[in-house]
Amino acid sequence: RFKKYNEMDSLEGKSNSTGIRFKNSKLQWIGLNIPVIIKKNDIYAHMALQDRIKYCRIVRKLIRGKIKYYLQLILEGVPPKKINSKTGEVKHPRNKGIVGIDIGTQTIAICSEKDVKLLELAPSVDDIEREKRILQRKLDRQRRANNPHKYNENRTIKKNNLKWIWSKNYIKTKSQLAELQRKLAEKRKQDHNKLANWILSLGDDIK
Repeated sequence: RFKKYNEMDSLEGKSNSTGIRFKNSKLQWIGLNIPVIIKKNDIYAHMALQDRIKYCRIVRKLIRGKIKYYLQLILEGVPPKKINSKTGEVKHPRNKGIVGIDIGTQTIAICSEKDVKLLELAPSVDDIEREKRILQRKLDRQRRANNPHKYNENRTIKKNNLKWIWSKNYIKTKSQLAELQRKLAEKRKQDHNKLANWILSLGDDIK
């Protein structure tokens, strides 16, 4: 499939024996032999790496204006259990029982033998959403100020082939918005994972 310039953010192989490979703590691909940084104190990662690697994926992310590359490993088997380093107890223990859920657009109703709750799906993103709207309005003002030739009197965009003009401030605001959207996605994912772990701690039969 055709990709535009700077649009491809991930690339994966078909197996760990050819193409993109992870061997001896290094990424091996087309003559490249790049060391992969794995935190020494990340017990979960070291436990997971004991399973067989099916294939690898290279992911590019723009974080705080800098491009960073990550190697994702797709493994066989069951994920290891996370252990609390201070207490030695298993994090997010699973329990047996029936759990009823009703998911809405912004909230979720949860009912079990232990608890009944109505929760927000991603409570920590509210403040960031407000910042996002402010930046989007700022971006629109900058775009209109730099490109009066691209707009009609009724503020609609003209259908012409004239080029858009992007100022340095516009590009800076755009990168700030991109960073904010990245944070928003990460926080939403984190909230969803916490909620999923809590639901699984109530029971294993979810309806």
